[in-house]
Amino acid sequence: MTMRVLTRDAAVDIFTALANPVRLDIMSRIASVQELGCTTLEMDLPISKSTISYHMRILYRAGLVDIRKEGRWYFYQVRKNELDDQIPGLQEWLATRSFSSGESESDSATH
Repeated sequence: MTMRVLTRDAAVDIFTALANPVRLDIMSRIASVQELGCTTLEMDLPISKSTISYHMRILYRAGLVDIRKEGRWYFYQVRKNELDDQIPGLQEWLATRSFSSGESESDSATH
């Protein structure tokens, strides 16, 4: 019996990345503005900088965000065109959903 290997699907990567409530919250925050600085996330979220970095790396690898570095600071933007090509309407939904009231760091540290 021959097993078929599933091909990699960008939509699966997107939904896998957004399945985590912290990443969904981060994406909603980024989608609601043109560009979001890392310091805004650090001030607004009840998680450590390293945890934010971990989640941003997953969102970046899923093709959801672009990251721009200026000096010591990072700035995040939704990859709107690519996201709309894969899942039309998702970017608008993210931009209009309410932000989470926040999880404790121990809840989100389980990744």
